[in-house]
Amino acid sequence: MKKILLPLLAAFLVSSLTVPAAPLSIGDPAPQLQVAKWVKGGPVAGFDPAKTYVVEFWATWCPPCRASIPHLTELARKFPEVTFIGMNVWERGENIAAKVEKFVADMGAKMEYAVALDTADQFMAKNWMEASGRGGIPSAFLVHQGQIAWIGHPMDRLEEILGDAAAGTLDIEKIKRQAAQADKAQQVLGQYFAAVGEKGDATKAANLGKQLEE
Repeated sequence: MKKILLPLLAAFLVSSLTVPAAPLSIGDPAPQLQVAKWVKGGPVAGFDPAKTYVVEFWATWCPPCRASIPHLTELARKFPEVTFIGMNVWERGENIAAKVEKFVADMGAKMEYAVALDTADQFMAKNWMEASGRGGIPSAFLVHQGQIAWIGHPMDRLEEILGDAAAGTLDIEKIKRQAAQADKAQQVLGQYFAAVGEKGDATKAANLGKQLEE
């Protein structure tokens, strides 16, 4: 019985002592950059407050990630002063390093930016993705002057935001307000769908529809 209970007790103590990642949102200082291995480019020791970085989370098994890679390469060429990092997370299967290395080698010039592997304890996934509530990849984080300036899909507003950063007109507070509005709209949208239909509340649905328009 001891042989069974002791490993279970040890696992419980480890899990209970694990400190959850601090919540991460736009305007917060960027978390540390920790990697297991630089597959291409790098190393990037940390975030220089005088520079701008894009940290994009991806995996080889993710079709949208593969589709966004050429776009990121185009942005890296358009904004050479920005450091782009493709951070591999949530990779599946065995021999992950070899799998990612082959994938990056096969991509060649289509993936022309630094690529790194997350640590064994998934530091980057936990302290960036999970901490910010991002459950899907690809996801990109713009780090500007040491702060998280934008979070989103790399095919979304990233080019526009990078242009603002290059022009010196990046307004992090404005981006933060826009993100809050988008989150609120998403919540209202969920309530709206629950209110429509035969068993829903037509009056409530109409009011929620007005909120969505606003």
